[in-house]
Amino acid sequence: MSGAPQDIQVIPAGTVTIHTLPTSNPAGTTDTVAFPFQGVTGGVPLAITALSSGSITNPTALITRPSSAVTSAVTATSANPCVFTWTGNPLVNGQSVILGGTAVPTGFTAGFPYFVVVSSGNTFQLSATFGGPAVGSSSTGTAVTATLVYVPGNLIASSATAPAVSSFPLLTSAAIIPRIRVLTNATSGWNNAGLSINIWSAPPSYIGGDGVPYAASGAANWLANFQVFLTQFGDGASGGGGITFANEVTLKISGTFVFVDIQALSQQTPIVSQTFTIIPELLN
Repeated sequence: MSGAPQDIQVIPAGTVTIHTLPTSNPAGTTDTVAFPFQGVTGGVPLAITALSSGSITNPTALITRPSSAVTSAVTATSANPCVFTWTGNPLVNGQSVILGGTAVPTGFTAGFPYFVVVSSGNTFQLSATFGGPAVGSSSTGTAVTATLVYVPGNLIASSATAPAVSSFPLLTSAAIIPRIRVLTNATSGWNNAGLSINIWSAPPSYIGGDGVPYAASGAANWLANFQVFLTQFGDGASGGGGITFANEVTLKISGTFVFVDIQALSQQTPIVSQTFTIIPELLN
């Protein structure tokens, strides 16, 4: 055989014939070499399912944050520490709060996130650091408001004290999850909001509930992380994101349920009973 291959014909369970460009042979002829080829058996064709067919079903998990108010007029003392009063106070220690109004008490900065400490009944105090000393003030401020916010690193959960981790069922014995989508019902204020989604094979435990620093325990049950950034629409905000950390570029899992939680990556103001619908885009 001489020259370079020009074309290859594959004949199942027959021969492979290679035609080469003529070199030493007379013009217009080819060199031909044939050798046995046993063919391929046992192959399974890849089934293609149209997205519009209705036969692809993705499960969902739902996290609904507490129904208590997230903002209110408050009163403040001129004292060290400063004591705030919120009638029906829903705040728990560790949550983040920003102050607003005509004038905040001297010693505080409007719009700066403080951490709730010494919350009891209708009163609470504020610290510049998580679990740190309460800040004092030299005035009571004017028309002061307090608003619960999520700051980067906060847990978004269904309870202010003992979050129930949401889950979604696996509809097949093994599923691949390359992406996750999130939909929330906030009608404003959530454009470009960043969320970190962790999924687990068993429920993790936390140091607190909604709005406290994210500190999950249960590393042996961790499966993967996804990061999502939302786009704000008139009736809610939604977005999707791919897998960021796992053992593989996509995640193949099996079992009955997968557990999911949400960590805020940006400062956001929640709404009462805000819902977060988590939709894994399964490749079944």
